[in-house]
Amino acid sequence: MPNIEEVIKVQEEVSALSNAPLAIVAGAIWIFITIAFIAFLFKEKKELSMKGWIYSFLFLVILFAVTGYLSFTIKEYNFSMNEKKWEENYLNPYLESLPEEKENIEDFSQVLNDDGTSIKSTYINKDIQPIVVEISESKKTDKKKRIQVIVQKEQIDQAYITYKKIEKNISEKYTKDQSYETVLHIPNDYKVIVPTR
Repeated sequence: MPNIEEVIKVQEEVSALSNAPLAIVAGAIWIFITIAFIAFLFKEKKELSMKGWIYSFLFLVILFAVTGYLSFTIKEYNFSMNEKKWEENYLNPYLESLPEEKENIEDFSQVLNDDGTSIKSTYINKDIQPIVVEISESKKTDKKKRIQVIVQKEQIDQAYITYKKIEKNISEKYTKDQSYETVLHIPNDYKVIVPTR
């Protein structure tokens, strides 16, 4: 089971792949310049003075250094991994392994027009369409929070919510401020309007 550090590390490698085409093109250009310069040196070897050879040698060292750096950078890219494989092999198993947190809900209501301030919830199954509900955890306070959930009816008396949290931000898309696999468990007799596509 991958831990958070592995998930973040591989995600950074996947993100870095967006720079790979630029590095490959730059590497090809620098290799072409290096070969062209070596050809120029062979062609003009009798024409160059000692000072010209020194400058040519320094320029050649710079060309080899840049070409070597770009070759090393390209070699470091993990071309076997992409966003989908990362989600399947690292993110989803990590999210599945997280402990589920549970909170009892005193009251809830469905929000039909969300203003974008609700707590985002992410699901492993991308086909899930969550709804936004406003929940209060206690009758003693007027404090309510809006959160994206899927609703699951059960043979229970008291509504509750289950969710998972990550301890660190993985990327801009997967942060510790959002919830994962959030489910609002409600008694069977409640009516909920499910959004349609």
